[in-house]
Amino acid sequence: MRNLSKVLVASFALAAATPAVAQYTFTQPGMQPQPVQQLQSWNNVARVNLGVGFYNSGYYDCYYYYGYYCSTGSYTSYVPFIVGPQVDFNLGGMNNISVGFTVAMGTVTSTYYNNINYVDASTSVTVWEPTIDYVAKFGPPSMDTVGRFRVGGGMLIGPNSSIGGVFRIGGGASFLNTSRLGIGLDVVLEGGGINGNWVGGLQLLASPEFHF
Repeated sequence: MRNLSKVLVASFALAAATPAVAQYTFTQPGMQPQPVQQLQSWNNVARVNLGVGFYNSGYYDCYYYYGYYCSTGSYTSYVPFIVGPQVDFNLGGMNNISVGFTVAMGTVTSTYYNNINYVDASTSVTVWEPTIDYVAKFGPPSMDTVGRFRVGGGMLIGPNSSIGGVFRIGGGASFLNTSRLGIGLDVVLEGGGINGNWVGGLQLLASPEFHF
């Protein structure tokens, strides 16, 4: 019975000492143990998105002549430079809400039919796009690289107060996630319409990030 009491006392003492010992590394005999550097984790992210977009758009001319016929009336391409802030707010676990604002600046190139022949035209266009996405992040925040999937929507504000909207879906990752400063890479697909015309394309983004 006395031996059993000694074993129980020794077990409790070892259990109590384990958390403290776990904070130190093993060293050579006679040297003081050094504390282990704990990995920091951050739940929220602020970034500045920088990248390029690839968009195209078109509309259809429809007419009735002993039947109903439609043909493509215009084709438009848009390859803008993209910049804008975005913040991911953690809602708990893998769930996040991402709010951002993107400015796209580039040249719109159009080919349209003027009832005689096809004509090419180009003009500089700036499009403003506030966005809101649901973002699922994969892996604990203590990991150095964390992947993410996003789905959401954006509002398009173009020249002459033209208004539209797009559906957004994409994926990416944060690198150096355990540091205050990191970098993010994302691919985002968008599809919707503006000023009565459909529009679709993708964004390729590289983003300096601040974790907090």
